[in-house]
Amino acid sequence: MAEELKPVGNDATGYELLARAMKTLLNQFPGLNGQKILFEELGAESGIAFSADAGALVMSERVSITDHVMQSCQFPFLVVYRTTATREFQKMNVSAFLDTLGKWLCKEPVEINGETHRLSSYPAIFDGRKITRITRNNSYGTVPNENKSQDWILPVSVQYTNEFDM
Repeated sequence: MAEELKPVGNDATGYELLARAMKTLLNQFPGLNGQKILFEELGAESGIAFSADAGALVMSERVSITDHVMQSCQFPFLVVYRTTATREFQKMNVSAFLDTLGKWLCKEPVEINGETHRLSSYPAIFDGRKITRITRNNSYGTVPNENKSQDWILPVSVQYTNEFDM
């Protein structure tokens, strides 16, 4: 069995940069229909937000003999869609929305209102950081809240590089 890759550190500055970049990118999704995706802020019964899952993680690091640092990093986060939908078809629509958002983030073509859309590039990150890939898992619903709302989750992970001189 392959060993799970564990972080070797944190990229504290990268956390702030990636959180801002992801908020901007998520809100460019063509299927939002006027909605906004907020950072860690949901209404009691509805809304869409994203939340960092574990911060910005340094997964590997190499230092050259000239003290040039090359890091491979991850920024895992969750997109949370809160709804009071109670019918099966409504819940399936929420799941489909999240799956379409996930496909779009991964640069896969998606169809929205009869038009095909595809993310062409990831946002530029400064200070030596560059997004190389975004991956996602399938969306899933959680146990309903006390007020009968339910959160639907889409796990997403941003892989990026960070290079700098010491």
